[in-house]
Amino acid sequence: MKVLLIDDHSLFIDGMNLVLVKLDPNIQIFDASSYEDALPVMNENPDMDLVLLDLGLPGLSDIDALKAVRNELPVTPVVVLSSNDDGAKVQQMLNVGAQGYIPKSTNAEILIHSLKLVLSGGIYVPQEILPQLEQGADRPVSVQADTPLTPKQHEVLGKLIHGYSNKEIGNLLNMAESTVRVHIAAILKALNVSNRTRAAHIAVQKGWVTVEQE
Repeated sequence: MKVLLIDDHSLFIDGMNLVLVKLDPNIQIFDASSYEDALPVMNENPDMDLVLLDLGLPGLSDIDALKAVRNELPVTPVVVLSSNDDGAKVQQMLNVGAQGYIPKSTNAEILIHSLKLVLSGGIYVPQEILPQLEQGADRPVSVQADTPLTPKQHEVLGKLIHGYSNKEIGNLLNMAESTVRVHIAAILKALNVSNRTRAAHIAVQKGWVTVEQE
């Protein structure tokens, strides 16, 4: 596995190197202190598996840096690591294409769990930030009265809220991963949203699922 860490704090990079080996014992970690430094690394490694991007780097703005990374590695998931947990900033990064937003205060266990979720195709946002996210004016959210979630879909939603991957949800609820995908597709359709993050936000907002449910 190849991971690119773009961050201008050497102590943080050293700490992340120690943590990321828990993600994969054979991991290759590349680091850069700016987008400009990261560019040749991305050019030489188009098969990069994951990019971890800090905010407030020298050079490009946060949005431009994320867009530039997405342009260079369009199929590689990008996760933002930041000490800024403002909901508006999180929403901004997700809208531009980040597949995860992880505060730098996150402990190692949750960090690894979050990155595994992203690598499995999910989108990670901390539970405490979800209520701050906007629904987005371009895609109004509504729940039709004639399309309530089934009890099983409520169970799946409860696990989704807490950041579990499809495989983990299947293991926890004793169902095939393909069945989990079907339930999640039905949940997204019922909520009229396009991704797990918005589904989680709306479910919390409507009181369908709470932290205490886990």
